[in-house]
Amino acid sequence: MALEELSDAHAILLATQFCAAGNVADLPILKARFPHCLPLERLLRIILTFLPESTEPSQYTSVLQELANSSNLPSDRSIDTSAVRDLSESLARKRVRKLHLRPLQRPDEEDEIASADPLTKFLIHRAHLIDSETALQPLILELILPFYENSLIIRTWLISSLLPLLRLNYEFYAHRDETISLEILESMDDQTAVNILLSLMSSEGSNMDLVNNLRGLIGPWLYGGNRSKRRRLNEAAQQSSVSFIEGSEKPQATELAGWEHVNEWLLSRSLVDRDSVVSAYTHWDGPSDVDLGGYDNAGTQLSEQQVRDLQVRYGQSGLAVVYAHADSSMAVLEGSFQVLMRVAKLLDLEDSLYLISDSELPSVHYDTESICSTSRASLLQNSLLRPTNPLTIPSPPSISFLSALLLSLRILTELGHLVPCRVVANMCLHSTEEMQLAELKNVVNSTVKQPSVNQDWSMVRQRLLWLRDWQAEQSDNAWDEPSPYHGLFWRIPCDTVETEILKALLAAKEYQLAIDIYTNSKLAPLNPAQVEAAVQEAIFTAYDNASNGNRTRGGMKRAYDILQSFTSHFPKSVVFKQIHALIAATHALSYYSLTLEHGVPFQPVSIRVHHDPILLIEKVLEQNAKSYTKLDDLLSIGRNLVAAGVPTQAASHKAEDEPPRHKPPKEHAILTAERRITSLAIASALSANDFGTAYSYILTRLTPPSLLSTSSPLLNTTSVPDDITWRAVYNAGRYRATTPTHPPPTLQSQISHLSQRMELLSLALVLVPSPDPLPEILGAWRRCDEELTSLRAREQQEEDLWDRKGDTLTSVPGGFGPSDSERDAFDTEQQRAARRARAAMPNSHRHEAPMGLFEVARGAALALHKNAFPLRGAADSSAPLATRDDDRPLSPDSEGRVRKRDMVSNMMTGGLVSGIGWVLGADPVSKK
Repeated sequence: MALEELSDAHAILLATQFCAAGNVADLPILKARFPHCLPLERLLRIILTFLPESTEPSQYTSVLQELANSSNLPSDRSIDTSAVRDLSESLARKRVRKLHLRPLQRPDEEDEIASADPLTKFLIHRAHLIDSETALQPLILELILPFYENSLIIRTWLISSLLPLLRLNYEFYAHRDETISLEILESMDDQTAVNILLSLMSSEGSNMDLVNNLRGLIGPWLYGGNRSKRRRLNEAAQQSSVSFIEGSEKPQATELAGWEHVNEWLLSRSLVDRDSVVSAYTHWDGPSDVDLGGYDNAGTQLSEQQVRDLQVRYGQSGLAVVYAHADSSMAVLEGSFQVLMRVAKLLDLEDSLYLISDSELPSVHYDTESICSTSRASLLQNSLLRPTNPLTIPSPPSISFLSALLLSLRILTELGHLVPCRVVANMCLHSTEEMQLAELKNVVNSTVKQPSVNQDWSMVRQRLLWLRDWQAEQSDNAWDEPSPYHGLFWRIPCDTVETEILKALLAAKEYQLAIDIYTNSKLAPLNPAQVEAAVQEAIFTAYDNASNGNRTRGGMKRAYDILQSFTSHFPKSVVFKQIHALIAATHALSYYSLTLEHGVPFQPVSIRVHHDPILLIEKVLEQNAKSYTKLDDLLSIGRNLVAAGVPTQAASHKAEDEPPRHKPPKEHAILTAERRITSLAIASALSANDFGTAYSYILTRLTPPSLLSTSSPLLNTTSVPDDITWRAVYNAGRYRATTPTHPPPTLQSQISHLSQRMELLSLALVLVPSPDPLPEILGAWRRCDEELTSLRAREQQEEDLWDRKGDTLTSVPGGFGPSDSERDAFDTEQQRAARRARAAMPNSHRHEAPMGLFEVARGAALALHKNAFPLRGAADSSAPLATRDDDRPLSPDSEGRVRKRDMVSNMMTGGLVSGIGWVLGADPVSKK
């Protein structure tokens, strides 16, 4: 059957046979012979339906071009019609009716493609079929290349869909097991595509991966941002998203919105992969730097203003990345410097940079009004990319401010103080003076603690001063006012900064440098009072942090060294003298073992925080055996504590509340402290059963001047109230040994001990400042006297026994007159009679009224003054010396010997008894 004999049905079936066989070269001839039944659209549908997708596009792209250019179709060449030759007309029609041709337009096609010519629809549909049926995506490129130059729609589709797909699956990440299909890629909105395409990395994990993704994937993808389908997907994604701030309006999707997603992604990615983001800003020039594969020139679809806006927004994202990162290591800072310099270069703002200044510490000038008008919210993560944020919008003030911040961060990092950029910016713009001062102190402490060798503290001082106002030369404003320039610590007065620097120099042991700058210099930045106060605080800081009180070690040594360095420059300083006394007392205490409550070892700061440091001496006496023997050392510690100005009154809460003019003089405080320490030492000696030492301390240190030839330093000032000494003497007078002695004490030693106790009780009567304790003291004295009487009776019995034993001895023959034993027996009998007579005397005066208690005490004191106690050392020089008992003459008609102790005993006990009678209401008798 010749070609002319074919019916329309045969022609259609022949075209399907040619496509199914992959022989499409004769299709133009069929179209030329049968234009009425094989129009271009139907012929393209036949090719779309029956031509295998694996067919090389080179075999039919030329045919497609011929079909599209119908004026040049060949019609004189013969073709093979054997495939339909034997088919009847009816059979041919029946088969044609059963053909199901694919439509040229895909379902839900883009508006641009739906309204395009049939060939464009065919090419897009054919591309999707090749991808879905064979996944041979390079065949799509071969299909599209001959047609993209003549069709804007095809070119846009090629660049924005096919090019990213081919680079993703066959060039950049060919090692990936999974590939992305054309259908999946085109179903993405811009935000989804940005998140997926930018997150891909090669197996080597190079930092250039992100740069390649931005330039080779995102750039081409966003080239088609104005496609209708892309806009539709973006709007749907925008409507389904949650507004970042409740109640705020969602921004309208535009053709440039995709680049906003890129900026947001870069900001978020910088928090987890800063190196790759820094590399992206360093090697990528922004939205204008895209690789479209040579199919179009970058930026041709955008206006100059749009390109400028995209560059500014890209630069803003770079500044936001610098602010957002929480790390402040040197490596991160170097990356921040690179990003800032790159942004300034891209936007021609390099003149506002201070990072490349010839001076290491440049003077920074910027528009403080625009920068300081920001709020704390401007530094939040969701505010950094706001178009109205003056901190991140690239401008001369923002570039200058951020470069100064980065220089400050570099200095802080070198000084060992790591803080994030956002924290530093917030402190500079929104912190109060107190907050800035607290941060400055942290910086200084970090600098001191930094383990650096050969630290140049002169340079450190210059850097700290530069951080205050970012000026290479100090301003001429008053030293106690904030800086007119807004630096990092601009709210802090200059003298406060200098004070903190001085403390840092002292903490770093740079004593000579501190002296040269702050005392020896004619232009000293601080006045002497400020220097003295700063040195005092530095000394106390070292003192309080010391763990041992020895001034040759640790913090105590540092405190002592600082004091020694500055004492000569402040010779009249009262504070330094007090500190010297405090260190001396602490050093002396360090030689004793001392543990505080709950097993806490003694530390120097315990003295400064203790409400009454004298009590620490009490603990020393408790925890160190025989320490009471070192009374002079303990008294020296007490005197130094008083000289140091620490509170030393045991219960002086009222005194603390009194005005300063009512406080006792320093000499009175020293006397009171010495009395307390001496009393504590006496109590410690008694607790150690060392009555002899306690008695010695009372004899030499607590006896009143009226009873001593030389006045005691603790009692020669009668104007100082003393409610301490009499208690110590009274407690010593009541002392009884708590442990038995070996060998047991003799009767004579017991009598001697009781005599000493009675003397102490008599002294307590003299020293007591008020009459209230007198009955108690007299009662103790009476009990001692009764015990002494008992011991005397035992002594007398022993003497009588001895006398009787001597009387029974026979005398030597030849003697004349009474023998010695007879004479002794006679004297003894006379003494017994005298004692019996004296014992009967109180009974004969039963109605005699006593003196009052005050008179008893006065009588006791008078007796002590007129009679020679062992304590007496200051009798009246005009009075004759008392005759010793054993030197008095004895006669049978005398009362015998009356001991001084017996006289005081009779006076005390008699007065006490008569006093009790007087209390009971007995009538007094006239004195004889």
